Amino acid sequence: MEEHCVRTSRLLLISLLISLSWMLSGCAGPLPQRVTLQPEVTSVPRLPKSVPLNVEVQYPHRQLKIGTIADRVGNETMVSVTDNISGEIRRAAINTLNRMGVNASDNMAPTRLTLTLEQIHYNHRSDGIRRELIGVMKIRMQASDGRRQYNGTFEAEKREEVLRTPSEQKSREFMNELASDVLTQAFNDPNFTRFLIEGAL
Repeated sequence: MEEHCVRTSRLLLISLLISLSWMLSGCAGPLPQRVTLQPEVTSVPRLPKSVPLNVEVQYPHRQLKIGTIADRVGNETMVSVTDNISGEIRRAAINTLNRMGVNASDNMAPTRLTLTLEQIHYNHRSDGIRRELIGVMKIRMQASDGRRQYNGTFEAEKREEVLRTPSEQKSREFMNELASDVLTQAFNDPNFTRFLIEGAL
């Protein structure tokens, strides 16, 4: 009888510790996440000729927080980009243009290409049954050689159902796929490629 009581007490204690651990983890919530953007654009045309470009990226909002994620009990935490987001997008743009056969590393080139990141948003939404990641990114691309001008605006939205709170790696992969989508639209715009080719004639 005494052995049975001891065993029962131990089981109750273990159960209490597990419940307490779960409650503490629920109160703590997920950790803040920081997303580094390294998008890759692989599907672009190879141009027969092009003017060299001086590439600049602007992020006028300067807001590092891009959204929030939450665990199953509703604890929210911030998701942010790095303070070098302009440099990250510029590196991706230059790599893409080089793949197209464009010299995009000439800081003295008379033709300037400016990419403005107008919107970037990431959210983890739940209605109690479905849990969904939602991302939106919008960029404006402008080019000018002093005589001719090019303007284009591109937007991408991405949604994905998930079973659990996304890890930082998952958030990074999701946002990089979104960035790749919007940059693919931009650099495959026929009006943009025509602008580059005609400038070299």
